[in-house]
Amino acid sequence: MRGSLLTSTDRSWVFEGRSVGGTDGRAVERVLWSLVLASLALDVSTTWLGLSMGLTEGNPVMRWAIDGVGFAALAAAKLLVVGGAVCLRAARPRHGTAIALGLALPWTVTVLVNAVVLASV
Repeated sequence: MRGSLLTSTDRSWVFEGRSVGGTDGRAVERVLWSLVLASLALDVSTTWLGLSMGLTEGNPVMRWAIDGVGFAALAAAKLLVVGGAVCLRAARPRHGTAIALGLALPWTVTVLVNAVVLASV
């Protein structure tokens, strides 16, 4: 296997002269960016729902921003992060998969935590 798991576009192994287990790295990256967008939308939605039910934002910086500016601060922060990630992806295309994974993982975990908290209210 050539490259690392997060940066290579060639995910095939050569076994006895045959290529086995090939995965298109661009397809993986597209799926991860789709997960980023879905988790972003779900994070904003579950946060809004929780705040409307009287819960408080767990991130102290975002709590301060939401208290001062309003809920638009959360959306602006998320868009700023995604915009920065897209710029970084353009500057370092080799690392697109890692960049998308770096956003998708924590936001997906946040959505799961939000869902558990909302279910317990």
